[in-house]
Amino acid sequence: MRLRPALLMAAIATVAACGPPNPNPDGGTLPDGGELVAALELGTTDSMGGFVSLTGDVNATPGSQGGFHINVLYKLPEGGVGNVTFEHRVVRAADDKLVSLGSREWDLGLFKVNSWASPNPVNVFICPTPVGIDVIGKELLFTVKAKDSNGRTLASGSARATFRCGPNGGAFCDSICKG
Repeated sequence: MRLRPALLMAAIATVAACGPPNPNPDGGTLPDGGELVAALELGTTDSMGGFVSLTGDVNATPGSQGGFHINVLYKLPEGGVGNVTFEHRVVRAADDKLVSLGSREWDLGLFKVNSWASPNPVNVFICPTPVGIDVIGKELLFTVKAKDSNGRTLASGSARATFRCGPNGGAFCDSICKG
């Protein structure tokens, strides 16, 4: 008979030590229905091809079809697993005018990696711009969401950078990036 009160006390102590239940057992949603989203870092390449944060001035890179883009790299500090789709949206920061939309998919593998960076830059198309949208010398807001194969947002991030035609753009960039 003395054993039962001891077992009851041990069970109470164990439950108390565990604390309250996890409000997000699947790690995917908050009690208000919003999603838990990790940070996604946006960068571009330096002169050696390394990652630098996407900020300040960014120069246009000529594309093979006559337009201009910006090379953007993505980093998932918390990693991921399986196919991940990165959806980007670029707007002119001053008035939220749409400049670019697109997506890119990578297979991160069968086993979760602790951190991940895009193996090569994503060419985010900027010019020619939509009619009436001048981007030269304008701050652009880049927003990216990483989604799993079920469409659930895993991570998101944004960065602001000012678009320049730069040394590789020339007069043609000046003409087609003014909308």
